[in-house]
Amino acid sequence: MRARRPVSFARSTAFEVLRRVDERKGEPASLLASAPYRSLSPSDRDLAMEIVFGVLRLRGRLDWILAHHARRPLSELDPAILLALRIGLYQIAHLDRVPARAAVDESVRLAEAYGAARGKGLVNAVLRSALRQPDTPPFPKKEEDPLGYLTSSLSHPRWLAERYLTTLGLERAEARCRAQNQTPPTFLRVSTRIEVEPAREELARENVETELVPEVPRCLRVRSGKPSGSALLQRGLVYPQDAGSQLVPLLFDIRRSDRVLDLCAAPGGKAALMSEIASEGCVIAVERRRRRMRLLRELTAGRENLRFVLADGRRLPFDTRFSRILLDVPCSSLGTVRRNPDVKWRVEPKDLEVFAALQMELLRSASRLLAEHGCLVYATCSSEPEENEEVVERCLSESTEFRRIPAGSSLPEPARHLADADGFFRTSPELDDMDAYFAAILVRR
Repeated sequence: MRARRPVSFARSTAFEVLRRVDERKGEPASLLASAPYRSLSPSDRDLAMEIVFGVLRLRGRLDWILAHHARRPLSELDPAILLALRIGLYQIAHLDRVPARAAVDESVRLAEAYGAARGKGLVNAVLRSALRQPDTPPFPKKEEDPLGYLTSSLSHPRWLAERYLTTLGLERAEARCRAQNQTPPTFLRVSTRIEVEPAREELARENVETELVPEVPRCLRVRSGKPSGSALLQRGLVYPQDAGSQLVPLLFDIRRSDRVLDLCAAPGGKAALMSEIASEGCVIAVERRRRRMRLLRELTAGRENLRFVLADGRRLPFDTRFSRILLDVPCSSLGTVRRNPDVKWRVEPKDLEVFAALQMELLRSASRLLAEHGCLVYATCSSEPEENEEVVERCLSESTEFRRIPAGSSLPEPARHLADADGFFRTSPELDDMDAYFAAILVRR
């Protein structure tokens, strides 16, 4: 009897992470960074990460091709076999550095190691069929079948593609789907404890080349290199944070002596920025979950004017009034699809209603703590109106104590175009090369 051939560590890692993501047992980035995979070599880690994020981004496209060559509904396949097929086809179609023969062979080994007994034969047959017919089947044409084009060729779930077509129109819907299938840029926020140019020079000495982001003060875009090993990052002098996220705390005028409430504070990027601005005041950072509170404390370590409260924002253990409140609510995260591609396959339309109900509860709770003439910023990393303007308008309809003010005048001059015609702050991957953020500014009369 022949011994079972081992699967490469990179591909077995990718398989295990993708399986856990499918089972909703974790997020891809955190799973890849977890203890079982810390011994990966740099090259294996890069390949595993490429496969994981590539398969998640292009799952709809891969499944369109696989369904043709398998000649049976993919829903009838053993989940492990389907996953081995996706991993193999992604390497064949999208990774030039991996020989097709190696991609097929390794996927057969995955099927043998993790799948049903007869699955390896199916994997071998389907992938070799795809190799022999690389242009089969043809994808739907954009002009003839826009929805089919977005769901198959551009790999988005049907319900989300339908929304984009309705709200954005075909051209911008296509642009958004394309942008969300790309690897996002890395942005860094430079702490006020170091000047921006010296920070850039030190990063350059570490082979990390950056450029300034005109719209966002103290924000750098990484052009090349890997800042994850930078000494500046280890010392807390630069912090990875999307450019749009960095703008949210600038929507209200925080003074040096202010006491600010951050009601849903983890992971901590906005709390850290506000603690630097309110250098003589303090930021009360509230978080409900212990695991995320630990992350919040780790990412904001050394900031003496941060106070941490483990509590549910809907039932706070204090009734202090604040002149500045940031409410960056839990949401679907559909604005971060290019950074977290599992989101588009995990979230369903019904989830938006659930999130909106939670967001409304949090907004009511936060508004009770806002001082007279105080300012509250309601923010999400969602692109969908149910979680954004509809929540804000519902709050305003419930109480005449609050009014909304336009975001444009509160933003730095170069970023004022990011306020829309209705006065909401919005960013998008297809227009601004940022994640899709939303924010509204409310003041108590």
